[in-house]
Amino acid sequence: MQYKNVITTKEDYKILKEATAISVKILKELRDSVEIGVTAKFIDDLALELCGKYGVEPAFNGVEGILAPFSGNICISTNNEILHTIPSVKRVFKNGDIVKLDFGIVHKGYYTDHCVTVGLGRLSKDEEALIKTAKLCIDTALKNAVTGKTIGDISSVMQNICEISGFDFVTTYCGHGIGKSLHLAPEIPSYGEPGEGEKLVEGMVLCIENQITIGKADLRLSPDGWTLKTIDGSKGAMFEHMVIVREGKPEVLTLMD
Repeated sequence: MQYKNVITTKEDYKILKEATAISVKILKELRDSVEIGVTAKFIDDLALELCGKYGVEPAFNGVEGILAPFSGNICISTNNEILHTIPSVKRVFKNGDIVKLDFGIVHKGYYTDHCVTVGLGRLSKDEEALIKTAKLCIDTALKNAVTGKTIGDISSVMQNICEISGFDFVTTYCGHGIGKSLHLAPEIPSYGEPGEGEKLVEGMVLCIENQITIGKADLRLSPDGWTLKTIDGSKGAMFEHMVIVREGKPEVLTLMD
């Protein structure tokens, strides 16, 4: 299969590195601005302001949906909102909230896409473990984004850590390739078997992500056509990194700290 997410030239690599560096700067500022009493709309407006400051475009604004295009500049999903929530002035962050910030830009034709979860104030032990586990899944799984490994080598790590930790995981959404389009082949589920799936190729650019929940990870689409919530109301966490597949050790593009 001929993949479109493989970096083959020095110029493309340079642009991609520029894009991810800018995207990381913006998401770090957005993350640090999430506080009790702040609204999701404030963070969304700040995202647009920072995109203007760096001369880039928000990647998600205008993406086609089943009812209407996405109208935000970042997905901000809180508590039992797991994915794709449009930021609202009605969402005022409060003590105990778990906030997922899923963000991307377009820079000189290249897309970025990465996510971080923020816990506000006092969380339960299960909620703290949820966030730590979601991060551990991604941080560990991405180590298998090396030449000659398979998609299953990445996916199985996420599944095993999540299950051992006693959490459930979303199966209907997954990681993906990325490049001059937001979503490219191959798909990277958060579950699988070692050695199965496509083999990873040198220079592949991947978004490795997961969404895990305290209760059941079954989701319901909200009337807005975008927001996905857990049916049982349980809270969830999400992390996502962009990596380039390399020989022996992956090149992680979206480290924040």
